[in-house]
Amino acid sequence: LPRLPLRRPELRPSPAGREAPAGTVWLFTGCVMDAWQRDVHVAAAALVEAAGANVVLPGRGAACCGALHTHAGLAPEARDLAARVMAAMPGDDPIVVDSAGCGAALKDYGHLLGTDEAVAFAARVRDVHEWLAGHVDDLPTPSGERPSVAVQDPCHLRHVQGVHDSVRTVLAPYCDVVELDDAGLCCGAGGVYSVLRPELATPIRDRKAAAIGRAGAPVVASANPGCAMWLGSTGLDVRHPVEIVAEAAGLVAPSGR
Repeated sequence: LPRLPLRRPELRPSPAGREAPAGTVWLFTGCVMDAWQRDVHVAAAALVEAAGANVVLPGRGAACCGALHTHAGLAPEARDLAARVMAAMPGDDPIVVDSAGCGAALKDYGHLLGTDEAVAFAARVRDVHEWLAGHVDDLPTPSGERPSVAVQDPCHLRHVQGVHDSVRTVLAPYCDVVELDDAGLCCGAGGVYSVLRPELATPIRDRKAAAIGRAGAPVVASANPGCAMWLGSTGLDVRHPVEIVAEAAGLVAPSGR
């Protein structure tokens, strides 16, 4: 995939090695999201804080969730990364994740590591929309026009985590949600599948882009970086749902798109 321009909004890390204060929420930042879509982290943190929680970030040990290693059959490396992630976010506080693929990986740590500690850790993990859906009434009142937004469900959110309806719950107060007529079908990104097998991934992407075109909405909401970048390569305006909501709620500056 082409490298995107990097923007580095400031985030507030928690002190390394310390447990998060009571009543706070960890925000997992990961690698791809933190490099290419850090504005999503800023929007996610703003929404969680607006809902009444304190947001803290993990230390450097949580730099990668290991999802791509698992997909590639590199189980020892994936387990090592999982152990580092768990050590970077100790305690019992919830962990919110704004990448569908990373969230699915963290929720599977109990199976990956096979320990009681990993099972307990995985039980703390929530997709950011899953967490926000339970606090949507605490978010700022929307103002201004309601844009039409087509929702593309990443496979890891819809078929693995099963929490894709939470995206709609969070978007609904701020925009008119438009459903795709091929909802549930893959966009073709598939982690690094679009890089390794573009001859197979490209027709799948084009099929999804055609469905988005039929929906008629000017903006597409996608909660996974791979999906967003793969679909965005067609020229579609693809944004993370939390960016759309945080801007509509007046919590972050408009992106200028």
